[in-house]
Amino acid sequence: MNTFPRRASVPDPRETDDRSVIRSLDQQIGQELRALYNEVLAEPIPDRLLTLIDELGRGDRTITETTEEVDA
Repeated sequence: MNTFPRRASVPDPRETDDRSVIRSLDQQIGQELRALYNEVLAEPIPDRLLTLIDELGRGDRTITETTEEVDA
């Protein structure tokens, strides 16, 4: 189970026109998203998905070869 860091208290951006507050909030959101997705990026790609991608690639080549034969 993932545990996420406690969020820092930030002012409601709707209650301020201060760009630095909004920029700070954007940075915090970005940091949290990067932390979350870095874990996902580190996971290995399942063999079944790699096989499907390979099959799709071979299918594209087959379609291209067939089209070239018909055009010739």
